[in-house]
Amino acid sequence: MQSMAFLEEVVSRLSVLVFAPLNDELLLWAALPLLLATLFMTLYFGKYSKEELGWNTAFGNTMVFLFVSLNLIQTMYFADGIGSWDNVFSNTFYLSITTALVGAAFFLMMITYYHLLPKSVAFFLFSAPPVNVSVYVLMTIVYAGVPADMVTLTAAVLLFILIFALLKAIQILESMAGKPEGLELPPAETKEEQLLKKLKKKNIRLQKGKDEE
Repeated sequence: MQSMAFLEEVVSRLSVLVFAPLNDELLLWAALPLLLATLFMTLYFGKYSKEELGWNTAFGNTMVFLFVSLNLIQTMYFADGIGSWDNVFSNTFYLSITTALVGAAFFLMMITYYHLLPKSVAFFLFSAPPVNVSVYVLMTIVYAGVPADMVTLTAAVLLFILIFALLKAIQILESMAGKPEGLELPPAETKEEQLLKKLKKKNIRLQKGKDEE
């Protein structure tokens, strides 16, 4: 019975996370860039599936945590409509969340800056979906007052799984639409391959000239 009750709470909290921007204008405008960035990056890597994320892009993605934390500080600063640092320092709960977010941002930036994780692991963890979903959930906690508890954490993991599955489905459909059967183009030759082909043709001509002599 307890597990069923917890599951119902998770489903209810998942619904809150999904529809929170519809009830909070500030959250809507903060979440919209994350949604568009995630969608466009998905479309890009769906078209160029053989490309890797790159350490520089992974580093840039970790900086999102820093930018969002600064935005959260701004939100707390203008909480009374006028603007005061007392608003920031008096809200110890959200200030602690924001401080932890700043610390996490610098920690993750150092991981990508010094390449401290295996490439395959880092490129997944710091790709757009995991980073942007994490940032979005943190924003709902501050903007929409979603409780920061185990229920929210579980709902966030479930939200990521659903979004990741949806994005993968979009990439599969994109790859199917972009490669009609029988119309696949041959892979482009590299400069080394072109040079070898020229040398091969030159050797053939020289050999023919020797044979004629």
